[in-house]
Amino acid sequence: MNDSILNRDPLDPATTECPFDYYQALREDGGVFQVPNRNFFLVSRYDLVMQVVKDTDTFSSKTGVQVPSAADGSHRPREGVVRTLLTADPPEHRFYRTMVNKAFSLKRVSSWEPRIREIANELIDDFITDANCEINYAFAVPLPMIVIIEALGLPRDMLRQFKTWSDTISLLGGMLSKEEVAAVQVLRQDFSAWVDNIIADRKQNLGDDFISDLIRASFKESRPLNDAELNSIVLQFLVAGNETTTNTITSGMLLLLKHPDQMKLVLEDRALIPNLVEEVLRVESPVQTHFRYATKATELNGVKIPEGAGVGVMYGCANRDKAHFDHADSFDLQRTNASKHLAFSQGIHFCPGAPLARLESAIAFEQLFDRLQNFQLDKSRSDLRHLPSFTHRSLKKVQITFDSKIADITR
Repeated sequence: MNDSILNRDPLDPATTECPFDYYQALREDGGVFQVPNRNFFLVSRYDLVMQVVKDTDTFSSKTGVQVPSAADGSHRPREGVVRTLLTADPPEHRFYRTMVNKAFSLKRVSSWEPRIREIANELIDDFITDANCEINYAFAVPLPMIVIIEALGLPRDMLRQFKTWSDTISLLGGMLSKEEVAAVQVLRQDFSAWVDNIIADRKQNLGDDFISDLIRASFKESRPLNDAELNSIVLQFLVAGNETTTNTITSGMLLLLKHPDQMKLVLEDRALIPNLVEEVLRVESPVQTHFRYATKATELNGVKIPEGAGVGVMYGCANRDKAHFDHADSFDLQRTNASKHLAFSQGIHFCPGAPLARLESAIAFEQLFDRLQNFQLDKSRSDLRHLPSFTHRSLKKVQITFDSKIADITR
């Protein structure tokens, strides 16, 4: 049975739409698997994923997170590319990360709570009288986008354009045609050029925002960041600053609608909302897989991996590892170790925006539950498929109906 499952192409849309039996087969096979015909390696077990992400000497992030495209599965980094944060290795990574950690400190993120709550309520105001909404684009998309745009000091009227640009980067999940990849690259270049103009303007008009903080900062306490470094970091935050939260809110609502017993639990005990967020991140990890490359020939759990090979770190698969999570495929808001998931990675590349994503997601559910009730899924107007991607998991359309609570009706 496992052999037939493992012969599937992991990039086939039928596999990515519902990958969990494939994930189970990978874990049961031993946790390190060379994909037939594509020849890159997939690391699927929780313990082995942890081993890879913490061994940055052997498994480098310099290639970026995209799926290897070479026929032999190799994934060596290109020359002449600026690498920061996600695409940097030690020791340089530490210096970039230190600057970003200051900008997104827990104290600073916590200070944004009133504004995040205000934005959530403004969005709910826009659809509350309709008794229905498409939860993704009416609420889950704009909430984190507005927050990160304001944090970066960027114009809010660019929201739709930012989302288009952000989607182009997250679309590079290994499943686009050559023509589609070329079109995405053009959009990315437009995005990058726009950010360059913003940086140039901000240098002349520094403010109290994240981009200004980066311009003022010193790399290794010896020089300012150059324009290419600034561009790289801003682009990463515009994407990472919204995708995780959007997908957590939308997937979380759908999971609750599909599991009314769990919906009842959280509506009766709001103290479960933080654990709801963690369990959604575990069960429907927004980032399913990121890639590394092997800097030298190595061996992982008895499997030989050649130098230069692409190595997929499967967070979404590890988060359903039964060796680490009891009844791992179940959605359980009372799970005691839900927060031990790897949705934000681990090690040096643990997501610096994790505190913000957790806060935004928790506030989103709090405000929805405070103001709305009797949630129902409108199946006829929903498209519950996921956008085609091996690396990310994002629902297309979740239409819901609801009733307003009395406090809103009488306003």
